[in-house]
Amino acid sequence: MTGHDDAAARSTALLDGARYLTLATTGDDGPWASTVNFVALRGPLRLVWYSSRSARHSRNIAAHPVVAASMFMTGLPGFGLDGAQLVGRCTALEDVTERFRRRFYELDFPDEEVRDSVALPLAEFTGDGHRRFYVLEVRQWWLLDVARWLADKEDTRFELPNAPDLR
Repeated sequence: MTGHDDAAARSTALLDGARYLTLATTGDDGPWASTVNFVALRGPLRLVWYSSRSARHSRNIAAHPVVAASMFMTGLPGFGLDGAQLVGRCTALEDVTERFRRRFYELDFPDEEVRDSVALPLAEFTGDGHRRFYVLEVRQWWLLDVARWLADKEDTRFELPNAPDLR
């Protein structure tokens, strides 16, 4: 899978297979990049992770919720790598339910034994809890143009106009 024709399949593979997102935020003290462990929710496309409320990127999101991000995977068949870049609006969730917390951990850690060893209690994410879940609503999505790279070694991206509807 290398071209525009399979862009939706490539995007799905990235959303299902990539575990980390490099998040670019900006704040009063300038830009900041951080890596977060995310899960993808679809219909519309949203990326979810949790972070400390006091982390620099969390403070930046509170001040400036429009963010950019990138994800990539290596070791893939064919070309060997694939990646996406995106822009969206990010918000902290203040009213997290137990059902939401449980679903996040089920998606992030399918193995029940591992999940049980890492899952934090709901109180960590609500009220005075130290952490918050963050939801990035994807508004624009670009893929690495692998076909172009193979043809002329130009490192470019192409946008998928239906990014919020990726399944």
